[in-house]
Amino acid sequence: MSRGALRTLLTMFSLLIISSTLIYFGSRGDATTIAKSIKSGVLTADTVDVSFENVGGVLIKRDIEESQMVKKGEVLMVLDDTDTAISIERTKASIEAQKALILSKENEIEIRKANVDLEELTKWKEIEQLKQSLTASESANLLAQKQYKRANSLVNTRSISKSDYDSANSQNIQAGAAKTQALRKLQAAIYGATDEQIEKLKRTGSAKGMTLLSIKNERLEIDNMHNALDNLKAQLKQTEAQLKQEEVNYRRLTLIAPCDGKILKILYQQGELVSPNSSGLTLETDRKYFDIYVSEDQVLKYKRGNKVKVHCVATDKDLTGTVRFATAAPTFADLRMTRERGLGDLTSFQVRIYVDSPEVLTGMTMEVRDE
Repeated sequence: MSRGALRTLLTMFSLLIISSTLIYFGSRGDATTIAKSIKSGVLTADTVDVSFENVGGVLIKRDIEESQMVKKGEVLMVLDDTDTAISIERTKASIEAQKALILSKENEIEIRKANVDLEELTKWKEIEQLKQSLTASESANLLAQKQYKRANSLVNTRSISKSDYDSANSQNIQAGAAKTQALRKLQAAIYGATDEQIEKLKRTGSAKGMTLLSIKNERLEIDNMHNALDNLKAQLKQTEAQLKQEEVNYRRLTLIAPCDGKILKILYQQGELVSPNSSGLTLETDRKYFDIYVSEDQVLKYKRGNKVKVHCVATDKDLTGTVRFATAAPTFADLRMTRERGLGDLTSFQVRIYVDSPEVLTGMTMEVRDE
C-alpha cells in the first residue's frame, strides 16, 4: 500500500473515532433527549362561553364590542323580559288564590271540628236522657204489669168491674210499648259503642267518652278534609317553586360577566332573536396557562398543585407556575424515534401549568427549567 493511501485511511479512521465520540457524549437530537432537555409551550388564556341559560328572546340591549375589557358582574347583554314578567305576575296571582283557598279550608276544618265536638257532647247528654227515659219506662212498665196481674186475679172473682180490668190491661200494653220504644231509641243512639261503654252507661248513667258511629264517621270526613288540605299545600309549594324558577329565568335574561376579561367574539346583534341555551359571547379571562409534554420517567415530578420554575423567553425572567394536571397525552403525541440501539416508542404525558403574573402576555413562549 502506498504512503498516500495509508495516510488517507488513517485520516478517515481518525475522523470516525472523533465523530463517534462526539455522538456518544454530545447532545442527541432524538425525541428522548429533547423531552428531557427542553420543556416549553405557548402561553394561552382560558376562554369562557357566556350563555343565556334556559332562556331566549329578542336582544334589546348590547353595549359591548369585541376586544373590550369588562369587569366581573358587568352587564353584557339584555333580552326582552315582557313574556317572563307576565308569567311571573300570573304565578304570583295563582299563589295568592291558593293561599286564600288553603285558609278557607283550614277555617272550614276548624269549624267542622268544633261542631263535631259540640255534637258529641250533645249526643252524650241525649243518651243520658234516653237512659233516664228507659229507666222511667221500665219502672212504669213494671208497675203496669203488677196492676194488670192484680186486676186479672180480681176480675175472676168479680171483685172489680170489666172496665177496670180493661183499663189495667191497656195501661200494661202501653207501658210495654213505651219501654220498647225507649229501648230502641237508646240502642240507636249508642250505635258503635263498646260493651264496656254500654255497661258503664247502665251502671253509672254517664255517656261521657262513649264512641258513637255517627261522630266517628264525621271525624273520618275531617281527616279526609285534612288530606285535601295537604294536597292544596303541596300544590302551593309547587307553584312557589315555579315562581322561583321564573324569577331565576328573569335574572338570566340579563347576561352578566362571570369574571374579568376581554371580549373575543360577540355572536348576536341588537334586535336578533336569541335561542335558549345559546352562547352570547366568548370571554378571554386573566387565567393563563401553557402545556408541556414530558416522558413517562419525568411525569411523576409534575403532581397537581406542585410549584415549578418557569422562564419567560421574551422577558428573560423567571416566574413561578402551578401544575394543574398531568395526564396521558393523545396518541398523536406519542413519538416514535430511531435510537442508536434500535426502534423504540416514547409515551408522552401532557402537563398543564398555570402562571399568575401580569408581566406575561398570551402568545409568549414559556419554558420549564428543572434542576
